Amino acid sequence: MSPDIRAAARRIGSVVVAPNCLRGYATSVEVADALAVGVRRALPHASVTVLPLADGGDGTLSVLHEVLGGRLMPVTAQDAAGRAQRISWLALDSRTAVVETASICGLGGTSPRNLRPLAASSAGVGTVIAHAIANGAKTVLLALGGTAVVDGGAGALHALGARFLDSAGKRVVPVPSTLREAALIDLAPARRLLDGVTLRLLPDVRPSLAENLAFFGTQKGMTEQDRPIAAGALSQLVGLLAAAGDEAAPARFRSGWFGAGGGIGFGLAAAATAEAKPGAEALLDMVDRTGAVRSADLAVTAEGKVDESTWRGKLPGTIASRRAADGLRTGVVAIRFAGRSPDPLIAHHPVADPPPTSPLTGAALWSGLADAAARSCTPFAEVMPS
Repeated sequence: MSPDIRAAARRIGSVVVAPNCLRGYATSVEVADALAVGVRRALPHASVTVLPLADGGDGTLSVLHEVLGGRLMPVTAQDAAGRAQRISWLALDSRTAVVETASICGLGGTSPRNLRPLAASSAGVGTVIAHAIANGAKTVLLALGGTAVVDGGAGALHALGARFLDSAGKRVVPVPSTLREAALIDLAPARRLLDGVTLRLLPDVRPSLAENLAFFGTQKGMTEQDRPIAAGALSQLVGLLAAAGDEAAPARFRSGWFGAGGGIGFGLAAAATAEAKPGAEALLDMVDRTGAVRSADLAVTAEGKVDESTWRGKLPGTIASRRAADGLRTGVVAIRFAGRSPDPLIAHHPVADPPPTSPLTGAALWSGLADAAARSCTPFAEVMPS
């Protein structure tokens, strides 16, 4: 053991390991287990709390099921491309449901070359919400990150009964490529279905729907030729919702957090009572019952890629920023880094250096995570309080 690590072992009394999943690589439980191995190797005398987490994106439902219990409820719903699939929502109790959009119309499991954002629909989300309501849910926690859609929630509204009609009164199936054909929206059927239901939106990123395409369009398969079509569709949707009596739609279009998940929460808020709380903060409040993330001498967190969005609501950025505000240090582990936090209390540790040219899996990923976690303990030896 190096002198630096020996010093850290003496000075760091507590460590919390609190990662996100690595989408397409490993669940947050798997990531947390690997990171904890590295931390314990580097700091054998430290008290280590292992806290797999999520931020409203992939893995949110499984984290809440693991910590809070509840019953998984299977249902058939379409994915972003309209294919039928069997997924589950979580009944936390008889009146509270958790629905994860990433498991319904998400990016996971879809090859980037197969993404079709102008034809992708959030209809499956509406189907699952309707199933939860039919089973007694009055509060729906809607995890909004990691989707492959940019339809502003039009598909979800349609599946909940909203009617999209053209100028001749014919029904329009609303996806970005067809929304320009819609002349009006009848929200009444969806509002009746959602009457008395509260949607608690758990967005994973801060940008508004107006900013969404600039930040996340490429991730969802958007080309430069697609952008004006998608932007026009969203603008059309805002106007149609306003004309249908949703007077808050224009302001909500520019409001932070409503851009998450391709704007699914934006559309649903037109027909239901909806409240938005950053997903990472909500998950921390629900899962970190002892306050370990706020109090541990060192936190080690992780996600697949650290970029600008990390500091705009994602779990590692939320954890690191919260702790930095209290003068506490955080090690951030990732497969790739595209930009870094300027805060000296936040250190960055790649799983492999240089970054891998092909996906890391199995033992190589496990070893890389553990090694990065061990390295994350070293820089703090000189500055941790005795």
